[in-house]
Amino acid sequence: MPRDGAPSRRPRGMRRGRIGAWSLESGLPSRRHRPNRLLDLLVTVGESLERAVDPEVAAWTVLVALTAGEGLGFNRAFLLLAQEGELRGFLGIGPRDREEAFRLWADLSHHKIRPLDGLHEPDPAGIGVERQRHAATLAALTLASPRDCRTWHRAFVAHANHPQPCVRHWIEVLDSRALLVIPLLSGDEPWGVVLADNFVTAAPIYMGTIEAAETLAHVLRAAIERTSLLRRLRDEEQRHLAAEHATMLLATARSLTDALVNPLSIAGGTARDLAAAPPADPAELAPRLQLIADNIARIEEHVGRLAQGLASRANGSPSLEVELGELAERVVERFRPLALKRHVRLVCYRPSRRVRVAATPEAAERCVETLVANALVACQEQRGEIQVAVTEEGDWGRLQVVDTGPPLEAELRRAPFGGSMSMRRGSSGLGLASLRALAEAMGGKVGYDETETGWVRFAVLLRRWS
Repeated sequence: MPRDGAPSRRPRGMRRGRIGAWSLESGLPSRRHRPNRLLDLLVTVGESLERAVDPEVAAWTVLVALTAGEGLGFNRAFLLLAQEGELRGFLGIGPRDREEAFRLWADLSHHKIRPLDGLHEPDPAGIGVERQRHAATLAALTLASPRDCRTWHRAFVAHANHPQPCVRHWIEVLDSRALLVIPLLSGDEPWGVVLADNFVTAAPIYMGTIEAAETLAHVLRAAIERTSLLRRLRDEEQRHLAAEHATMLLATARSLTDALVNPLSIAGGTARDLAAAPPADPAELAPRLQLIADNIARIEEHVGRLAQGLASRANGSPSLEVELGELAERVVERFRPLALKRHVRLVCYRPSRRVRVAATPEAAERCVETLVANALVACQEQRGEIQVAVTEEGDWGRLQVVDTGPPLEAELRRAPFGGSMSMRRGSSGLGLASLRALAEAMGGKVGYDETETGWVRFAVLLRRWS
């Protein structure tokens, strides 16, 4: 009997135990992949899975290996996972119909694309598109977890007359002539199922291919369990971090309120008195203006210490993966209405490749906001231009903000990120010294130059995520 319980017929003249064109156990053609090729494939997949941090990426990696021409060469493959009492469609790879298959394969051939070459740089957005492409098929493949799965211990090839309803259902949904079913069990319960077929080419499925596919499926299970655990730990860490940030912000708000109420009251009250009854004697005006200035200076000092404190706290926060291009674009879009109002051209350049850095998201966002706000202040009087660009420099991700505004004053130019907590060009608020403090707290660094005539360039460099 074959592994799936369906009867098989052995060709005449085939003696039991003989190794030939057919497998006595399953009635399938017996051809093994060259050991070196399979080993190379497993090494490639293993190296890619070591870097995977999400279950979707792990699933995509193995399904690509199953379907790539330089892999096992199936026309398409699907992964179903046991979730909430169902075997639920999780991810699919490959064409949806024969016309799409010919277009896809012709495009791969024309551009000389080898799918396995892309395993080391998975594109989460592309994986999301692939999931959406197969959403209807994945939903149709989903079934209540069949009890029959408990009796499946090895992979098998099934046909339309298979005795088990769930297998016949999958064959009907996929319109498959011969469907490879690879069951994955957790104890006696189904953990998942991998399905693969050659619905276009109708190429035979050899025993060696089944064994290789089964090995990849078990590697996939281990990778998904690992990445699922990593995701849970990461989510828990983020929840813990969010709780810490909430507590920190509450304490900061209370401290800031206590520190600012008195100086604001004094400065505001004095200003209102002057507005209501300006003194006739100019000699009386100067002391009152000085009082206002002194209290504003106290406010600036409190804000400066607050910024330094936030930077030092950020130093104790765990770094997370931040996509620098997305961050830059998000901040630029936030400032765009203000730039339009001030007649300043604001553009953002980000590479097609994701630039992932290790950072505290809130602190990194403050850094970008500071640079863009500074540039807007510098350019507002001359209708200038601001360019925000994200690039890679070896082990660093670089975000630079270049503007056509005036350069720093000579005194500040000697140490642009030292000493003063105020912004450049005479404005006040979160400034260059706090920018450096935040960047260094995340293991990064800052830079400034005026080497290109007519442009002032500030940059924040953060370590690449690994």
